[in-house]
Amino acid sequence: MSREILYCFEDEDVEHVTRNMGDNKVRRLPVMNRQKRLVGIISIGDLSHNARPAVTGNAVAEISQAGGAHSQSTH
Repeated sequence: MSREILYCFEDEDVEHVTRNMGDNKVRRLPVMNRQKRLVGIISIGDLSHNARPAVTGNAVAEISQAGGAHSQSTH
């Protein structure tokens, strides 16, 4: 299990969330409201419909690279 819990807020900018997912190499994030109550889950696929193609492409390329703090593969 990951030590750090990653999430985004429902009112965050789509491109910011997309870049954050790429930076952290995660394909899905819990979505919270500002009272930190779970309101959904978002995937990189969901974001691809609303972010600029270049931003989504960069995030997918980063997510697809092996490793990262949140990798579930065995080392």
